[in-house]
Amino acid sequence: MSTRERALSAINKPAPYGPDIDLSKYRLDEPGVEEASELDSTVLNAASRVGLESTGLAYVQSNERALYTAMAKALEKYSVLVLPTREALTRKPHARSLAWKLLDPASDKYTAYAYLYGGELGYFIYVPPGIRVPIPIYTCLAITTNNTIQFTHNIVYVDEGAEAHLVTGCAIPHGVKDGVHIGISEFYVARNARLTFTMLHAWAEGLHVRPRTVVSVEEGGEYVSYYVTYSPVASIQTYPVVYLGRNARAYLASIIASSGRGVYDIGSKAVLEGPGSSAESISRVVARDESLVYTRAELEALESDTRGHIECLGLLLSPSAAISSIPIITSRKQGAILSHEAAIGLIADRELDYLMSRGFTEEEAKAVLVRGFMNIDAPIPTSIKKQVDYILDLVAKHAVG
Repeated sequence: MSTRERALSAINKPAPYGPDIDLSKYRLDEPGVEEASELDSTVLNAASRVGLESTGLAYVQSNERALYTAMAKALEKYSVLVLPTREALTRKPHARSLAWKLLDPASDKYTAYAYLYGGELGYFIYVPPGIRVPIPIYTCLAITTNNTIQFTHNIVYVDEGAEAHLVTGCAIPHGVKDGVHIGISEFYVARNARLTFTMLHAWAEGLHVRPRTVVSVEEGGEYVSYYVTYSPVASIQTYPVVYLGRNARAYLASIIASSGRGVYDIGSKAVLEGPGSSAESISRVVARDESLVYTRAELEALESDTRGHIECLGLLLSPSAAISSIPIITSRKQGAILSHEAAIGLIADRELDYLMSRGFTEEEAKAVLVRGFMNIDAPIPTSIKKQVDYILDLVAKHAVG
């Protein structure tokens, strides 16, 4: 059976987690690619919601149209290649050899739709061996019209001994109320290479979000993922999987501020395939209104001399919200050391009273406590930390209403 036939057979296959979505209700637009030096106001509005500036974007995708901007050319002086995926698959044999190798198009209906109808939009990024890119690579994925499905297929290859920091902002401008985002990402971290990936989400109450990500980290490599979502959504369901070779490392952090009646099903899995590999999965959840949050974290050790830890902490700000923490650890070899801890609680009255006694209003005091709760000492570069701190300040304000 061909790959296309397998994808067609999965066109109605639901994901194992998260609410099932009838994709036939949404419009499929014709995908396109163009170079652009200026972005329209709706895209700029969306980018600003995740703290991105148009002048620093290497790749922009608005609905089903990819905009290849001037920043991508500026990266050429570091020998970094940034192209729309469809263009890369046409021009670069290396890109063709990587596409759909980590992710199976028949995994579920979302991967099947992306393979069959996505038009291979998204970004392709290649960092040559030994190159350490000193500036973050910024990309933006925006939905600016209602009732559409946005597809992206992102492929990143950081070659041997190289280092790159990728920041992707996903957002919609004010006024857009519904739609679906399906994001396919295949990340390759070669031997002794390092990739930091920061994902910032600011969606809308009627949007369904279905990222699908697989990462391969070779011997001595390191992958750091930092995921933040702070806006109301209809639903998010994501479960990235990271495969770690000998002495490879992964740090997976997620910060979730849920609201409205949204369903947030967010997790990650690390497979410790090589001896000496290690992984840490950290999550912070703040839930309010009637939102439901499921935080899944899984570690699977296939070799001895491997280590992994899961930490899931939740904070309930509403009697109608719910948080479920679901850690899973599996060891298939003696000598692996895996651990997990999970806790869900409320804002402490004593701390709240103390801050209010110092002149803070109740809302200000709650925002201070929430901001402190969400702080994670993640190994992200200082060039990105300022932007992340800005987003976390927004998250804290949003979380308390």
